[in-house]
Amino acid sequence: MKIDQKNIKYLKALGITILAFLLSQVLLSPLTFSAATMISTPGRSDFTITDFYCHVADKRAVRVLDHDVVIVDIGACDRDDIAGILEIVSVCEPRAVGVDILFGKPHEDDSRLINALRGCPNLVMALSVKPDTTDIQRFAIDHRSFLADSLSPLTAAGATNFPTTESDRTIRDFRVEFPCASDTVPSFALALAEIAAPLQVEHLRQRGNREEVINFCSRTYTTYLPEELPDNADRLRDKIVLLGSLSQTEDMHTTPVKSAMTGVMIHAHALSTILSEEYFFKLNKWWNWAIAFVSCFSVVAMSMFIPVSIKSMSMRVFQIILLYITIRYGYDLFIDFNIIVNFSYSLLMITFGLLANDFWVGTEGCLGWMKGKMAKIRTFKLKINTSR
Repeated sequence: MKIDQKNIKYLKALGITILAFLLSQVLLSPLTFSAATMISTPGRSDFTITDFYCHVADKRAVRVLDHDVVIVDIGACDRDDIAGILEIVSVCEPRAVGVDILFGKPHEDDSRLINALRGCPNLVMALSVKPDTTDIQRFAIDHRSFLADSLSPLTAAGATNFPTTESDRTIRDFRVEFPCASDTVPSFALALAEIAAPLQVEHLRQRGNREEVINFCSRTYTTYLPEELPDNADRLRDKIVLLGSLSQTEDMHTTPVKSAMTGVMIHAHALSTILSEEYFFKLNKWWNWAIAFVSCFSVVAMSMFIPVSIKSMSMRVFQIILLYITIRYGYDLFIDFNIIVNFSYSLLMITFGLLANDFWVGTEGCLGWMKGKMAKIRTFKLKINTSR
């Protein structure tokens, strides 16, 4: 059966795409390629394409005020001031209260603070965990407030750790729980949600993810200074109140929407993600590779049917169009459907596809040249034998 030239070109495109896939698999690990590095800046060493989507979305004019979470900025308040804040908050019937503060050591007179904490309803205290030295899959308590034992078991606690411990890494996710040897410690956001919204917590657990992407986009919070609380006490009723500093430089982290955001604000966004159930769906690695393979095959196959005289210019124009489509539709999927597609794989394979195409054409040229030389040698030998 004779195969027409059109099918031959498609088979050739398939072979080149497979070669591009093999090249990307071999070179991906040592290069640790991310397409986002092409548009990253020196000040953002840790950057992904989804950070770009999130940053653009957060700059939209339309913003949503969270009606469930209120933040009290404790700034440079001392323990007596914090006790006073808790005394006001506790009489306002809040749905839950999260204290994002570690009281490491006792002071000379902590009686007012201890009484204020004991009298605060639905309280969640902060603690920190560290990797367990005996089991890499588990954690151990690192730091917690000195008065935690005296408040237990009436007071809940949540780990304020983020998935990364490196200071220059961007905080994009929150860990749902931290398994320890004797028990499982919930994250700070989860501990608050367990009190304020148990149904949403049940839905979160049904997802079965160890980590969840934080939905930072276009969300704002009502924040109060301590002196503003007496005049706004009625606005704290049935709210989740978070106490933490919005200006402490030691607690600043890089996020996709801001280069410096305090921990309490990140916990607020994580909590809002749970309450709103606006979770992101990440395509797994093999789906991303499948999209990359189809994209690469489409580009290579198209190049087969473009006349040689305009192929170079046409492919460059097509690359620009493809980059725009990747950014545009990646953004739409991220914002409108909460779907995260890693188009870095596609851009990587298309780059290697064009390289593989040149390699394929070069190999065909070399084989053709060698075939021609061999034909000339055979013809020359035939002439010599005939002349004899």
